[in-house]
Order: sequence, then C-alpha cells, then structure tokens
Amino acid sequence: MDILKLKAFLVCCEEMNYTKAAVRLFISRQALRQTIQSLETELGTTLFRNLRNRLSLTASGEAVRNYAEELTRTYESMLMEVNTVQGKTMGLGISCSLLPFFSPELPGYLEEFGTAHPELPLELLSLTTDQTIEKVLSGELTAAILVMMDCDIPGITADTICRFPFGVTFAETHRFSRKKQIGIEDLAGEKCVVWGSPELIMRPLYDELQKAGIQISVEIIPSAKTAFYLMENENRLMFEYTYPNTKQLQVERNSPLAGNAFSWSLTLIHKPQESILPLTLLKDFLIAKYEHLTISRNFIPVS
Repeated sequence: MDILKLKAFLVCCEEMNYTKAAVRLFISRQALRQTIQSLETELGTTLFRNLRNRLSLTASGEAVRNYAEELTRTYESMLMEVNTVQGKTMGLGISCSLLPFFSPELPGYLEEFGTAHPELPLELLSLTTDQTIEKVLSGELTAAILVMMDCDIPGITADTICRFPFGVTFAETHRFSRKKQIGIEDLAGEKCVVWGSPELIMRPLYDELQKAGIQISVEIIPSAKTAFYLMENENRLMFEYTYPNTKQLQVERNSPLAGNAFSWSLTLIHKPQESILPLTLLKDFLIAKYEHLTISRNFIPVS
C-alpha cells in the first residue's frame, strides 16, 4: 500500500473537502479524487460520503482512519530513525569475561557485521561486566554484550542472543573432583569466587540459595588471573558457565549443577530509548551466527 495514499486520505479526513485538501497537498482536485478512488478500490470499500461538497466518513472510513494514523506515524518514525543512525558510530562494550574461553568467535562475528553494514560503524571497548552496565546506563555506550542470568536490570533492556548451562569450575584437588555430579545443596559452606560479574546479574542464584537455606561465601574478583589463582591455590569454587571443551582447561575441572534450572545468557543490553534499528540488526546477526554453534558447543538456542 502506498503511504502517500494514506497521507492524502488523512488530509481529506481533516478538511472534509476535496478542494481544500487538494490545496494543502499541492495537487489538483481531480488528482486527489483519483487517489482516494484508487485507495477505495484497493481496500474494496467506500471511505467517504460526499454531500454538497462536504465529505463525511463511512463506517469503513472511520476504521481505516485509525489504522492510517498509526501507519503514517510508524512510517515517519522509521524515516527519522534511519536518518539518525546512518553513519553514526555505535559504541559497543564487550565484557572481558566473554574471552577467551566462552566466545573466541565474537570478535570475528563483529568484524563480519561491520563488513555487512558499513553504514553502522562499531567502536568496541573491552570492560568488566559492571563497567559495561554503568557506561550503558550513563549513555557513554550505545550497547554492550555480556554474560548474565535472566534478571531485570533497572533502566536496561536485555536481548538474549543464546543461552548455555550454569556451571562451577574447581581445581583437581577439590573434593568435587571425586563427585560424578554436583547439586546446589553441595555448595553449602563453600568459598566461591566470581570474576567480572557483579552481584546484580547473579541475583537469581543467590535468591535460590537463600531460599534453600544454603550458606556460601562469594568474593567478586575483577581479574580472571586472580580468580583462577584463588581457585587453584585456595580450593575456591568459581561460578562460571559449563565449558563446551574441557581440554581448554589445564589443572581445573568444570561441571554443570545437576538438576539446576539456571542458565547464563549471552546478552545484548541497551537503554530502552536507544535506536532500535541498528540494535535489532546486530542482535539478529549474532543470533544467526551463534545458532550454528549449538551442535558443536554447549549452547542452548534462543527459541
């Protein structure tokens, strides 16, 4: 359907007179009549009654006006957004906890996106998880990609790219290395570390532990190197994802929590008022890229 026909129809609705509407549209009265007749033919209904050069809407015309107003508003918003994002650099934060084990493919995917959409240049910045959230909230970054559980972050819209099982990593000397499976009740009394993940994005796990009456101690470590040192030398547990390939690990073991309903999500976060078009393009591009990894990697596809 031609958006110009709808705009002409709406001007007629405002003026209720073909001559006055034609003047506003800078076309002849005859051309306007032909436009309205073409729209009526396309819709298969009569939109106006014409009595002594005074128009009135039919019941069908009233219904069409409501939709036409919404469609033209959406169309104008789309044009404004396209003009706004054209050539605008998008600041994108990347949580350092994603690399190198979880998603070494991500930098290559983002490079492919830049090649496919040169009109939407990306400026990448590697940060800790809490830094990415802070800079998205402050407007310093347009968006960020991080790993988080399914939870609400005030002032943030979170779009899931893919999911993968929650797990724990521990040294081979840890008592868990002799267990065939690890349940949430086994965490009682353990000293745990998490690197690069603020308490906010792990709230679902903490709430479940509290609900079950399970006491643990958790220390948030900004450095992966320090977190691995504490795990290997002080027998700490490290909350992470379940690695798809444990050969990447040297002296550690990695296991999902048995019967655990939690999962991590690779997530694109942004403020709700950010331009939707470039973020939707990026999200859809990454979802398509990660879909092919669901067989070879331990990912849960986004439905």
